[in-house]
Amino acid sequence: MARAISNADVSYAGVVIEDELSEVSLNFTVPKADITAFNDAWQNVLAGKPALNISAAGSWDPAASQGDDTIFNDLGGAAQTYDVEPDGTTGYNGYAVIDSYVVTARVNEAIKYTVGMQHNGTAAAADGAAPTRA
Repeated sequence: MARAISNADVSYAGVVIEDELSEVSLNFTVPKADITAFNDAWQNVLAGKPALNISAAGSWDPAASQGDDTIFNDLGGAAQTYDVEPDGTTGYNGYAVIDSYVVTARVNEAIKYTVGMQHNGTAAAADGAAPTRA
C-alpha cells in the first residue's frame, strides 16, 4: 500500500519542518571501487562505505524558528539532528550537515526552497556511524 507525504514527519535541529514540505527524499548510496586484476575474466568491484543524502523541497516560511531560519542559520555549521519518517512512524535519524540550500521566488507564485543534507554520524562531532532506523 502506498503512503502519502501527508503522513511524513521531518525535523532538522529539533525544528519540525514537514508542514512546509511537498517532498522529501532519502538517497542511500554505496560507492564501488574497481578491483579487477589483469587476468580476471570478469570485472570485480569492492563496495565502499555507505552514504545518505537527504533532500527536501517545500514552501518557504520566513518566520523565526521555521525551516528557513533554522536552515539558513546552520549553513557551514556543525552537524545537527535530523529525523525523517516517510510514513510518520518508521524512519531514519542521526546527525547531518547542510550541503545545499536554494530559495526560488517567481512572479505570482509561492516562494519555494530546496535543501540538501548529508548524514554525518550519530553525534554532533563527525563519527561516521550509520543512521538509526527506528
